[in-house]
Amino acid sequence: MEGGGYCGIQEHPDGRNFIFSIWDPINSSDPISASYTHPGTQIESFGGEGTGLKSWNFNIGWDTNQWYSFVTRAWSIDSNTMFGFWVYNHSDQIWHHLVTMDYPVNDIRFNSSTGSFIEDWLGNGSNMREVHHQNAWKRKTSDLSWSALTSSLFERVSPDAGANNYIDNYNGGTNNDYYFMQSGGTATPSNSTSGTMLSLINFNSEPGYDVAVITNINKTVSMNNLLLNWTLDSSKSPQFSYEINVYDNPNFSGVPLIEIDEIIPHQREVNIDISSLFNDEQYYIEFNVIDIFDNKSATLTENFVAQSSNLGLNDVNVLETYDYYPNPFENKIHLDFKKQIEFIEIRLTDITGKTILKNSYNTISELEINTPTYMSKGIYFITLTDKKQNINTIKLIKK
Repeated sequence: MEGGGYCGIQEHPDGRNFIFSIWDPINSSDPISASYTHPGTQIESFGGEGTGLKSWNFNIGWDTNQWYSFVTRAWSIDSNTMFGFWVYNHSDQIWHHLVTMDYPVNDIRFNSSTGSFIEDWLGNGSNMREVHHQNAWKRKTSDLSWSALTSSLFERVSPDAGANNYIDNYNGGTNNDYYFMQSGGTATPSNSTSGTMLSLINFNSEPGYDVAVITNINKTVSMNNLLLNWTLDSSKSPQFSYEINVYDNPNFSGVPLIEIDEIIPHQREVNIDISSLFNDEQYYIEFNVIDIFDNKSATLTENFVAQSSNLGLNDVNVLETYDYYPNPFENKIHLDFKKQIEFIEIRLTDITGKTILKNSYNTISELEINTPTYMSKGIYFITLTDKKQNINTIKLIKK
């Protein structure tokens, strides 16, 4: 099955303008879905010309005599390709993420020509339509270089039924710094006829929109979990992906303890599992976003104190309170449970996670662990696991 897609502005029968995008599947019978929609975006299947997905939005404005910039980007997630659509309102200076379409074929990219058209969808060709285009680019996937669109083929295609009486009422060309097309009404070919190649210089090497700006980041620490949420400046380039690194030092040096790098343009909140971190110790967060033009925002930093249920005796755990001693230890560690434990697994590890010894016991209330004589001085951990897989970890120092 062949496929393709396009987006643009059209006029609704009630007179409102709206933004739309249409995508048809290729080499797949699976449906296209939307993983994200703008609050004003409507999604429905597209019939007549294809079997794909259609989105349209009536709520953003689409006023005449003002400029809008459109950005479309494709990326792969697992076995699917995602197509994101954004628009920038130059009058309000606001970016909107219209929709992300989830396309059931992997690694699809934009390899076809780029075009635009005026469609007499309402069948009222007596009303002249006119559209202007300027400053358009494509980007190569190989080296991410930008190529300005400095030429365009202007032609007339077969008219819709409502425009048959206005088949010769069209025009197209360049004016100052933009291309224009006219259709219907009193439009007449002036400086261009169908099949004319138009040229327009684009002096900019790339789009040049402002880099994404993070305006705020909030954190909430709870047992085993760190919740981050953030806001962005809507007048700057929109988010494409985000990066989070967690370190154990304020210099952000060494290898991060936790690394998150996700392409989710609409994501503004993430839950992070911090159960691997030490309880009551301070950690440091580096956070930034990558915008839709692949520019990285300024980095925001935060710090937090871990609250992890599996790293200390005072934490909430199904295992009952117990004592352990001595700490620091030499060659023996004593565990004193306050009541009988039906089953317990003991694992002694070094700071790299290497297992030194491992044993399991049934129906015990106290235990003495004889550690191997070859153990050197340093930090070690004993992990206790009961029959319900509840876990507690003890941090110990060998002297």
